[in-house]
Amino acid sequence: MPECVIDYNGIYAESEVQSPTPSFYPGEPEDAKSYVEALSTPTFYHIMNNERLDYDDFLKGLVKWRGLVTGDYKPVVREFLRDGDQLAARMTGTIKLSGTDTQFESFMFAKVDKATGKMEWLIERSIWGPVGGAPEHGVN
Repeated sequence: MPECVIDYNGIYAESEVQSPTPSFYPGEPEDAKSYVEALSTPTFYHIMNNERLDYDDFLKGLVKWRGLVTGDYKPVVREFLRDGDQLAARMTGTIKLSGTDTQFESFMFAKVDKATGKMEWLIERSIWGPVGGAPEHGVN
């Protein structure tokens, strides 16, 4: 089974994906730059809930998010599809942000550079909020 975004290959159903996939979010804020460099092209951009972040702004945002993650990050890949250089996935899970247990659901679409295996872009639609409550973010 895949262990990294760039290793994905094929079509997987929820029952086939046993281990959570690594994410941009867990990790030390000071390690974010080397992580992003290893997984994405220099022209990488991320569109999250209709907000586009170019490489530098994405990196700044990642440093901030990594500072907010204060506990377990438990993603579950529900569906995954790879078609050539394009990826699609749906994930749900929980993450502790600033001490608050948070649940999320994300739909992600990405393009991978065929020569390097690094992401060229990532488009994501996510909702999140307190565990057991209604989503508070990404609902509009």
